[in-house]
Amino acid sequence: MKPFCIAILALLFFASCEVEFSPNDNWQNIPVVYCLLDQDDDTTYVRVQRCFLGEGNQYRFASVSDSINYPQGALTVLMEEWNTWVDNDGGYHRYGDNPRNIYHFDYTLITNKDSGVFYNTVQPVYACPTRNMLDTACIYCLKVIDNATGDTIAKSETMLIRGTMQLQNPNNVTLFQFSGVSGNKTCDIKWTTIRDARQYQPIIRFYYRDFIIDRSHLPWDTTITPHYIDIPCNVVKSNMSERICSTKLEQNSFLSYIRRALEGDTCNKNVMDTVDVYILCASEALSAYLYATHPMSSLNQEPFVYTNIEGGLGVFAARRRHIFFRVGTPISSVSDYIKQLKELGVGF
Repeated sequence: MKPFCIAILALLFFASCEVEFSPNDNWQNIPVVYCLLDQDDDTTYVRVQRCFLGEGNQYRFASVSDSINYPQGALTVLMEEWNTWVDNDGGYHRYGDNPRNIYHFDYTLITNKDSGVFYNTVQPVYACPTRNMLDTACIYCLKVIDNATGDTIAKSETMLIRGTMQLQNPNNVTLFQFSGVSGNKTCDIKWTTIRDARQYQPIIRFYYRDFIIDRSHLPWDTTITPHYIDIPCNVVKSNMSERICSTKLEQNSFLSYIRRALEGDTCNKNVMDTVDVYILCASEALSAYLYATHPMSSLNQEPFVYTNIEGGLGVFAARRRHIFFRVGTPISSVSDYIKQLKELGVGF
């Protein structure tokens, strides 16, 4: 998953920060910062670029590296880890005169940025190994420092998404299957909520394997190659007080997604007897940012910009991408689940 294509997943129940500036105003050093914390990630990345101002074609400015990227050595990017105390309402606050730990991010170049309007030959990011290092009881403060002046030009705080989730349905008793009236069957997906997660999206990871028999010589050679397809479900917005969230995955949508993914592929395939149910989570700040950057459905809505970056634009927030549950599927050749997969005509 490319770390900084921030247009990810699909809430805004609190006020956004409105940022107004003229594209032809006097130049200001306005950083744009993106960073998402996930305690299960091997590495945390920070993307820092700058707003570009000037007369002329803005698309041309966006395609020039010097217009949007800070040069190497211009910035110091670090993240402070602070101890916390809890007030009577359950709110967390940092305490102490100094952070208990500081994470330093190294400048690096990546080459897997998606194509688009912005310059994409290489993408500078700041990276720091954080696997098994982040603490859900701490507050994290991200800082971007201008090395020429020593000034902190952007900063923000967040906590991690905490707690343990349970998948209530499907499970290894009910199995991953669809029920209901033919043509309108659904699989009910239900899970317990966790602290500070505002938005959820289940992903069904469907496993299969190519089963290729080479009959060109004896004895026959058999090649088995495993694959999977990730099938997204609806985004679910939580009010952060409910204990259970749920959504329905329509069988027709599930089958259509698999058919499109395997279109033109008629290699013999075996269906695996399990799926993984991933539950992606977004914090309130990330959820608000995603809402603000989602295309407007009405021409009457005024566009706005959400940011929680003090001194700049962007978002510093938390997410979870690695929570998953392995669930059995019907393996009988006469089950409706297997029958529907065979009828797709893509090799099952």
